[in-house]
Amino acid sequence: MSRSSENLRRFGVLAVAAAVLLAGRAASGQAAGGRYFVDCSQADAGDGSLKHPWNSLDALSAHLFHPGEVAALKRGTRCNGALSLHGSGNPAAGVRLTAYGQGARPKIVAGGNVTQAVLLKNLEYWQVDSLDIAGGNTYGLLVTGDQDKTQSGITLRNLYVHDVRGGELKNKDNGLVVFLRGSKGQRFENVLIDNVVAAHTNQWAGIMMGAGNFYSEENGYNRNVVIRNSVAEDVYGDGIILFRVRDGLIDSSMAWLTGQQPTESTGTPNAIWTWSCTDCIVRNSEAFLTDSPGVDGGAYDIDWNNTRNAVEGNYAHDTQGYCIAVFAAGYVTSDSIVRDNLCIDNGLSPRLSALQGAIYLHTWNGGVIRGLRMEHNTLIWNPPVHGAAAVIDDGDSGDAPVTFSGNRIESEAPLFYRANAQFAPAANSYRYSGAGDARFTLGVRQQATLAALQAAGFEKGSTLEKGWASAPTEIALRLDATVDLVLDADGLLAPGPCAQLTVLRNLAAQYGPDALAVTVHLHEKHELSDEEAVAEANALLDLDAGAVRFDRNGQSLSRIRLWTSDGRVLNEWRGFQTAATLGGTVRALLGAPRFAAMQAPASTEGPQ
Repeated sequence: MSRSSENLRRFGVLAVAAAVLLAGRAASGQAAGGRYFVDCSQADAGDGSLKHPWNSLDALSAHLFHPGEVAALKRGTRCNGALSLHGSGNPAAGVRLTAYGQGARPKIVAGGNVTQAVLLKNLEYWQVDSLDIAGGNTYGLLVTGDQDKTQSGITLRNLYVHDVRGGELKNKDNGLVVFLRGSKGQRFENVLIDNVVAAHTNQWAGIMMGAGNFYSEENGYNRNVVIRNSVAEDVYGDGIILFRVRDGLIDSSMAWLTGQQPTESTGTPNAIWTWSCTDCIVRNSEAFLTDSPGVDGGAYDIDWNNTRNAVEGNYAHDTQGYCIAVFAAGYVTSDSIVRDNLCIDNGLSPRLSALQGAIYLHTWNGGVIRGLRMEHNTLIWNPPVHGAAAVIDDGDSGDAPVTFSGNRIESEAPLFYRANAQFAPAANSYRYSGAGDARFTLGVRQQATLAALQAAGFEKGSTLEKGWASAPTEIALRLDATVDLVLDADGLLAPGPCAQLTVLRNLAAQYGPDALAVTVHLHEKHELSDEEAVAEANALLDLDAGAVRFDRNGQSLSRIRLWTSDGRVLNEWRGFQTAATLGGTVRALLGAPRFAAMQAPASTEGPQ
């Protein structure tokens, strides 16, 4: 995705004088009110005031922060080196590291000889936002601790963390944005990761919560973790992961080009998943171009001792591995639900499609999947070899078999599922576009027809159609969206508009303007002050939506319209729309995305 200011120039906000966008105005003399400024383009060290800012990360690293203090790096500048933050806030007054002025996010560029570019160790009640962070050989941004206590209140927002290049992988506890437990009694609580893009690493993860080798029972889990509106791109291992979390949420996020490790050395990856989680949700997200040097290589995964997890409303397409997996190994994965997901063209690897299908339920080492419900999912299955769309070999689930109802599977391959007896399908709809008859394997009933299963008392209320689904009919489309552009008290995009703009940005990038011209009409409730105009210009520049055109013709009603090139309205939606809704509709009309439109070269701002 290009990093261009062209869209901002269209409506003239770059002419507004730059302002300091912090709460209150700092004095022009000695740093006042606990606000400190850094401008690494300055020749003199300064005292941290706005008039005489610090000019190095070393000065920032040397400061012990107290509750309520704010530090800001100047936009459009670059600071070489690594940053280590010190001091903590409290529940009433946090500490913030942010940006000031107008223009591109300030850059922190660490060399390849340091472990991480930015470190928060044993800290609480911090917000880090509006920075471009590159370099480090093991981590980009690392949050960790080595004290047996709970670390609370870490917020990461509006960050671009990229180009972490290190040595050979020996474990999974590394990557771009990592929360790493450093002692057995340490855990994280009340964490927010919002609008963070993590891209380009030969280390393991994009965004990882709960890394570390300190295993614990549920009373030691991390708690209240939210990852939203975020992206993991071009990583050797996993995209976005929750490890050992109670009350976790991954919402409106995206992972692509995951699992890029050439040869398996430490494990097998997925795009977005949960491991040993209780009451965790993955929703309204998107994953594609996932891969693996071994097994897995899928989009979504509920894995290993999970309780009451949900995977809902997500979109997975063009993956080498499965769309959704549910696993259990040595423990019980219980009372989870997989619903309302859209899976298109998964299992593109002949090896992985034959083994896993688009839906894969599997247990080993005595693990049990109990009380799983799979409802109202859509699978469009076009495998390179004739593997089953769903593979269920989950062992003994006792008196709580897998419920599979209200799902739709469209397949070119004849075998719709290969399931053991612990599978209870009903009220599903199937469409078969291949030769011969559609087949189903359920327990001892091998390669049975749907009619034979129904005669035996299975698949009650299910239907089977024969024939091809509709082919793409359009060459080019227009998409117009009205978005209420709301900034919060920190001058950052509010969660609602950020989520919708993230979906639109990603969709526009996948197809490119020649196939899908996306225009966002911004609506504002009042005329902007100079500071508000600068904050808005910064927010849109940071969004990095070079494939989207912006204007200010928006009305108060949030609406999205999809048009043909000759002006016919094909669809109209009101309110927030997910990647599954918009991506599935556009794909049905245009066909598969033009992924080459997304293949911008990796950043050159890495270690130097």
